Amino acid sequence: MIPQKIKYYKNWLQQENYKSFYLSLLRVAISLWLLKEVCFNWSSMDILYGESVYVMPKNTIINRLPGGVSFVREYFMWFIIPYIAIILLNILGIGRWFTALLLFSMVYVLQQMNMYFLNGGDKLAKLILLYLIFANSYEYFVLFKQKYIDPEKKKFLNLVSNLAAFSIMLQLCLSYFLSGLGKINNPVWWQGEATYYALSMERFLGTPLNKYIVEYKWINILSNYAVIAFELLFPFLVWIKKIRKPLLVAGLLFHLCIYVFLMIYGFQIVFILTYGLFLPNTTWKKIFSRVYRM
Repeated sequence: MIPQKIKYYKNWLQQENYKSFYLSLLRVAISLWLLKEVCFNWSSMDILYGESVYVMPKNTIINRLPGGVSFVREYFMWFIIPYIAIILLNILGIGRWFTALLLFSMVYVLQQMNMYFLNGGDKLAKLILLYLIFANSYEYFVLFKQKYIDPEKKKFLNLVSNLAAFSIMLQLCLSYFLSGLGKINNPVWWQGEATYYALSMERFLGTPLNKYIVEYKWINILSNYAVIAFELLFPFLVWIKKIRKPLLVAGLLFHLCIYVFLMIYGFQIVFILTYGLFLPNTTWKKIFSRVYRM
């Protein structure tokens, strides 16, 4: 019985690249996000990657490179310029899987060089890039169209690509669930006070409304437990087709609220970008056809 089911799902996964449109869009979007990060951090490059760094990571791959840490940090711009070029190549789909592998490797090295400044969005972005090495994200938004592919090879590419897309979706679910479990074990969250403290802190004072919102205890308690419930239930409810879209809309509002009220930016963008994989190709094609006609 089990071997038959495995064979059935294997054949189904080989038939079509079911996330081809959004995988292509995700490739472009995550590359633009990386480019944005470079632009926003340009004036701080020497502090992040150069000799002016004030926190030196230990036991990283950088320490094992030829010349050691000092050499890498002295000539870090020799790495940043090719990094930008690889991002642009990835946006255009030039080099395809080889470029994707190079981009992931370069992001990995850069994150090793400033690992104390990373957030959840940076870590998720790195994992997305890893999965995109195996995904066929080159059917749309590429400079050069792909040539004819042998049908048997196409089946294999579809299988690997669908598994890669599914892995990104599972990674998002796992991130939410582990975050929810962490909050349950945190007394501040368990007592319903976490959002109150977050909205009150000057570091996260995103709008003048924050100081008025925290005055209403019921809002703080409701939002506190709503966050925990969302993160714990999302990994299970998102697979139910009837409630998937409302749940994704709720997640979008959840991340936008954090973006606006708490000023936590890049983290939210990366998480929102993964949501598109939960929608079928037909939905995305309809959306883009309407936008194009407009």
